[in-house]
Amino acid sequence: MRGLRRRFGDTDVTGSGDGKSLVLAAIDIVQLIGQSVKLTRRGREFVGLCPFHQEKTPSFYVVPHKQLFHCFGCKATGNAIDFVIKRDRIEFRDALHLLARQAGIDLPQSGAQKQQAGARQQLIEANAAAAAFFDKLLQHPTQGRPARDYLQKRGFTAESIRRFSIGFAPDSWDALLGSLSKKFPANLLQQAGLVKVRDGGGGFYDTFRNRLMFPIRDETGRTIGFGGRAMPGADEKTAKYLNSPETPLFSKGRAVFGLDLAKQRVIETRTAAVVEGYTDVVMAHQFGATNVVSILGTAMTENHVALLRRFADRIVLLFDADTAGETAVNRTVELFLTQPVEIAIASIPESLDPDEYLLKHGVEAFNQLLAGAADALTFKWRQLERQFNAAGDLTGQQKAVSAYLEVLAGARGAGPVDSLRWGAALSRVSRLTDIPVEALNRRFKPVRPPRRNVTDVAQPAESSEKPEKIGTSRTETAQDKAERWLLGGVLAWPQRWDEVQQHMQPQDFTCDLRRQLAEIVWEVARHDGHFELSELLSLLETDALKSLAAELVHEVESLESIEQVIEGAVQHIRRVRERLVDSGKFAELRRAAEEKTSTGDDKTEVELLRQLHERARRRAGGGS
Repeated sequence: MRGLRRRFGDTDVTGSGDGKSLVLAAIDIVQLIGQSVKLTRRGREFVGLCPFHQEKTPSFYVVPHKQLFHCFGCKATGNAIDFVIKRDRIEFRDALHLLARQAGIDLPQSGAQKQQAGARQQLIEANAAAAAFFDKLLQHPTQGRPARDYLQKRGFTAESIRRFSIGFAPDSWDALLGSLSKKFPANLLQQAGLVKVRDGGGGFYDTFRNRLMFPIRDETGRTIGFGGRAMPGADEKTAKYLNSPETPLFSKGRAVFGLDLAKQRVIETRTAAVVEGYTDVVMAHQFGATNVVSILGTAMTENHVALLRRFADRIVLLFDADTAGETAVNRTVELFLTQPVEIAIASIPESLDPDEYLLKHGVEAFNQLLAGAADALTFKWRQLERQFNAAGDLTGQQKAVSAYLEVLAGARGAGPVDSLRWGAALSRVSRLTDIPVEALNRRFKPVRPPRRNVTDVAQPAESSEKPEKIGTSRTETAQDKAERWLLGGVLAWPQRWDEVQQHMQPQDFTCDLRRQLAEIVWEVARHDGHFELSELLSLLETDALKSLAAELVHEVESLESIEQVIEGAVQHIRRVRERLVDSGKFAELRRAAEEKTSTGDDKTEVELLRQLHERARRRAGGGS
């Protein structure tokens, strides 16, 4: 398939199909999917509840002999790489490398790629070694005892400590440096943010000292940085929380703590709950609220939103009721008004932190807080109402309304705002002030349509293909069935392509979606002669094409005889083709004869009339 990659936009990072082919051949798709989906054998296939949408009756199939999966409910389809992309919401390159690591395969790379990957891998290994060091220190009989006592006092279980890999950095200037310098050079540890350069350049010292250590992992589970919480009794000048500095792996404005462990539940519920601290996340998971994550600091960024949107349709910000928490929420409202995701905000009563609230009231009360969270506009509106009601004069009222309108104006300046949300916001102000919505709206430029990401825009093929099962109720004709069986037969048994292509070319398919799929299949077959379905799926750029391919294979494999299927479909296509072609040529010859008669070309006219007579005789049944 190498010659097709440029045409079909394959993003194989190796520059060839070798790396992807090796990975797909090495991965057992049943074993891979079985890690997160309970599968039951049904004949030659396995079936289970789809991990990509909520369902009670299993419609998710894994086909081991074709190395593909397909859901008849949500139409999710693909090979092992596609499954990891959908499950982990990561890019093709990351999914390929993740599976390659699992399979123990070294992917071929260019010199520059090797150098860059090697440098990143060294940083990942250094962070992993640091996490192991901190874990070992926490378990140390004497050095780790104060940290263990503190964790126990806070109510954290041994399982939670293990699951989040919580560790301890001793009160030493160079304990980590001394332990890791045997394997990693000091300048590499500095690049990883684990050590700092002493003033004057005279050596290095540990970044984290006398702190509980929380490894910060990316969504795939790799340690990219650390968060450290000062131990009780630390110097008042010591920052309570300290994160790793910016590194090639770690960025505070992008990282989300706990996402690797929360990801699956977030996908299932399509909701991510965001709290402020590491310990809040750990306690929430300990109580069973496993869709809780944390941003590293008080300010959420567009990068945080972009990452969470890969897994969730709704994000709930959960903050304590102190001034800092409310200020943090205010800074996020404008951001979320411009993002294509639902944002809700909840404040914890009694000035409690989330972990304190869980310990005092339990997970049911915690979940009720999340369920009762107000959307971002409602939250700002309630804040405005409090300011308005507290204002005793017209000037105060004007300031309150102006403050709210400034937030809306800021959101408009940051990007297009959803028109429905915009109208709701102005209607609320209008009801409060008796100012007509039209007058309020004149303060702003006309509302533009909401901004949409490329991935949010429906592919034309997915919305315009009426003849297929996907999104249509049209009655299937004999022609449809024949086309589906021929195309499905080639997909299921590629060795039959040479036979089928003698009777059917891509342009002959009457459905646009089948025609698009056939164009790719025919070109792959012409170039390679043979192909694996799991690898072919990687060339299909839309979910509609992948879903159609999987459904066609499932359909023809459920029939008794592939020979009879293809032969019957070919015969039907041949009969229809002969009628159509014959009719078309008859009309063409008639037009040509008329044209030649008018130009006086007697010789050509005689030949055309002879062909016309022969066609007329055949149409009358006088022979074929």
